[in-house]
Amino acid sequence: MGLTVEQRTEMVKRAIMCQKPERVPVVSKQEPSYAIEYAGYDLKTALWNPELIVKATDKMYADIYCDAGGNMPRFPLVYKISGSRAFVPRIKDDFVQHPEVEGLKYEEYDEYIADPFRCIVNTVIPRLYPKLAAPGQEGSLNYLRTMIADKQVKSKYLAGCAEVEKKYGIINIRRGAIEAPFDFVADLLRGFTGIAVDIRRDPGRVKAAVEATLPLMYKLAKIVNPTPGIIPSLFIPLHMPSYMRTSDFEKLYWPTFKKLVDDLINDGYTLQIFFEKDWSRYYDYLQELPTGVIAYFEEDDLGVVKEKLGKKLCLMGNFPISMLRLNTKQECIDKAKEIIDKAAPGGGYLFCMDKSILTLADAKPENLIAVCEFVHEYGVYR
Repeated sequence: MGLTVEQRTEMVKRAIMCQKPERVPVVSKQEPSYAIEYAGYDLKTALWNPELIVKATDKMYADIYCDAGGNMPRFPLVYKISGSRAFVPRIKDDFVQHPEVEGLKYEEYDEYIADPFRCIVNTVIPRLYPKLAAPGQEGSLNYLRTMIADKQVKSKYLAGCAEVEKKYGIINIRRGAIEAPFDFVADLLRGFTGIAVDIRRDPGRVKAAVEATLPLMYKLAKIVNPTPGIIPSLFIPLHMPSYMRTSDFEKLYWPTFKKLVDDLINDGYTLQIFFEKDWSRYYDYLQELPTGVIAYFEEDDLGVVKEKLGKKLCLMGNFPISMLRLNTKQECIDKAKEIIDKAAPGGGYLFCMDKSILTLADAKPENLIAVCEFVHEYGVYR
């Protein structure tokens, strides 16, 4: 049964606002790298060619059912021009990875706290993107080259994908990404190792740095997604809480994250928040979040989450992509049914996988196709 863009838009909006739509929307979590391999293209070639990624996306959407999608590949061109150490194309195929980095040294905390933007420009960027700090005109030219390359590849990709989405009636529910203030400090400034030490030796400076980061993330949200609305949502992946003590989470992570969420929701945004790993320790905190959050869970039992949080938050995720790789088609379908039966009653639910699917090695196409078709047929509210 084919659905119109209008039908899909209404379905997704109702689900996000914790209402009951006509049926369970199916959200694609296949990354462009998966589409490239599925279409039979060489990954290294395609990552330098936005038009080829669009063709691969067309093939994927033609074969694999979904109601909604939305993603942005990391183009190696941009990171090579800037000499990026934070996001690095791997040698064999130019797939961009994020190694642990230290953009800010411990002794530079006070500099960052006093003026985070100036510190990022003068200290962090030269350290993580050294070609942008080349002496003389070269550094300025590399800034310009990076900006032009970024705009060109992304505009070609987005324009092409918009046409493909229109062709298949698929709606884009994601535009732009930011980080929780604590995660920004951990990911790009201090690194996992550095922040783990800092929490114990100097929690006061960590707290001050996280608080100084909050206005930057708020401003970044306005830049990457300038038009608030129920769709497309703003993506926020959460990295550190599963590795933190609950007491540290309460003091150092939660206050700025909660304020960021509240302020953006009050400004009319919908937020797609990826609760990575196991969040069962934090359900009492999450009950304070407002409606307008798409709560994308990885490992948590959605039956428990539905009971604890389902009245306020739209739930998504939890289907293990490991099953798409290792299990039979019927076992995958049975798992999808189990999750729908737990999470779908009453509405407020979007079906998708527990994490992004990056390569063909992550998911057998025949299993993914079978699961998505099953959810479309089975997930009808009666």
